[in-house]
Amino acid sequence: MFAILLQIHTKFSSILQISANVVNLKTEVSTRYILRNTNVPNKESWDFTVDKALEMINRSSSELVKVVLARSSRVITTTDVDPIAWLAYLEVEGRNAYQFCIQPPNAPAFIGNTPEQLFHRKRLSVYSEALAGTRARGRSKALDAQIGNDLLYSPKDHLEFTIVRESIRKKLEAICLMQDICSFISVEPKKSIRKLPRVQHLYAQLSGTLRNEDDEFDILSSLHPSPAVCGFPTEVARRFITETEMFDRGMYAGPVGWFGGSESEFAVGIRSALVEKGLGALIYAGAGIVQGTNPSLEWEELELKTSQFTKLMESEKSLSSCQEVDNIGTIT
Repeated sequence: MFAILLQIHTKFSSILQISANVVNLKTEVSTRYILRNTNVPNKESWDFTVDKALEMINRSSSELVKVVLARSSRVITTTDVDPIAWLAYLEVEGRNAYQFCIQPPNAPAFIGNTPEQLFHRKRLSVYSEALAGTRARGRSKALDAQIGNDLLYSPKDHLEFTIVRESIRKKLEAICLMQDICSFISVEPKKSIRKLPRVQHLYAQLSGTLRNEDDEFDILSSLHPSPAVCGFPTEVARRFITETEMFDRGMYAGPVGWFGGSESEFAVGIRSALVEKGLGALIYAGAGIVQGTNPSLEWEELELKTSQFTKLMESEKSLSSCQEVDNIGTIT
């Protein structure tokens, strides 16, 4: 669980470019592309586990404050999904997000379109992000703003977000205190709305100044896993996940990124899927459980988060119509 992936990741604005000139997408619309979609856990099991988590969180003797529960959705399709073609389609969803594809020889491809940065170091400057709380985008500007305000002032989402933000801040400060790595940590903005094509989140950026460029492993091991993908306290949440979750997360929610000289950058491998020839795809999503959580609303959040994958197969262009893509993975 929470495997570390020391691989090249992509941020289309700066690292990996998939040229529109070499990606030819036909306009044919697929019909009945999804044959079967099986969720693990199912809705009944999800509700049971969320209620169990809430019972533990509300218990006065319990340390657990937040736990992130996940779902794996096995999607069987009429034809094989090309992971690179899927990633090319997700570019539309991936504005201001990290996209990645990791495929060892003769193995499934792990792909994703994650908005969450774990950390970015550029020489002595280090940055991290807190991202939590989720709402759909509105169909009009007025509705979108209303939904955003609801998220901004929601007590439940404020609690979930604050746990993530303060945990990241304290972990960075602990590194500074124990190893004299970082001179200070600032949080700006302290809480704002980050809008993506399908969803919007509560967001804050944390930054500091390093005194030594050689401490990335300490930063990575300290920040991962964050309360955004595991919970708080970390070990209590991890134990609850191990005891109750009905599938192995594998690479899901692991760090995806690179180390390199004067600069390093890692994202969190969420909004992701495991794609295997002949077996369709496993699509992953998670939701934070805190005091005040409604199991059904969190299930709806899972549906919203996986929709960037499933909507492509249900009603948008056929993934199998993607032609050959050249120069994938070129570092510029």
